[in-house]
Amino acid sequence: MDQARRDPPDGDLARRVQNGDRDAFEILARRYLRPIHAVAASFLRERADVEDAAQETFLKALRAIGSFDPNRPFAPWLYQIARNVARNRLAERKRHATEPVTDLARSLPDSAASPEVGVEGTELGHRIAEAIEALPEQRRTAFRLAEVEGYAAVEVARLMGLSPGAVRAHIHHARKDLRARLAHLVEDENEHADG
Repeated sequence: MDQARRDPPDGDLARRVQNGDRDAFEILARRYLRPIHAVAASFLRERADVEDAAQETFLKALRAIGSFDPNRPFAPWLYQIARNVARNRLAERKRHATEPVTDLARSLPDSAASPEVGVEGTELGHRIAEAIEALPEQRRTAFRLAEVEGYAAVEVARLMGLSPGAVRAHIHHARKDLRARLAHLVEDENEHADG
């Protein structure tokens, strides 16, 4: 018997949760843990913030499950909760930011064996993260779910409540945007290699 036949559909699990079955909610939470982490990570950089946002998403979903229509797709409903939680956390973070990350990073001791390697790695990672963060929201989320988490476009579409074609377009445009934004890094790397 294949896995899809053994696993109850989301709507059936949601109905069971609405009738007080907490075990059914655990199944849903396990099923959507990775994609919800990916959605949160498309907004938030810090691992602890992503973990907190995912946990808050599932708590909010459990509290609001009574208003969910089990005849509708569960994944987009949960995705919307995750997106709202992550956006709120990001806004809260920005409101309470007291020190720019770059200033904080300069004040920390460098644990890399070579200062050049540590700075280059940090700078490269920072530039890539900035480029991804600068993508429009749906492109950023689709890219993260597909390219970082490894979900197929059909799975991303189901989660985001979009058509697979729309998801493929978001991923295509995200790649194109990232190539354009990061092209100078490749040129810089080639110049260093030649020099």
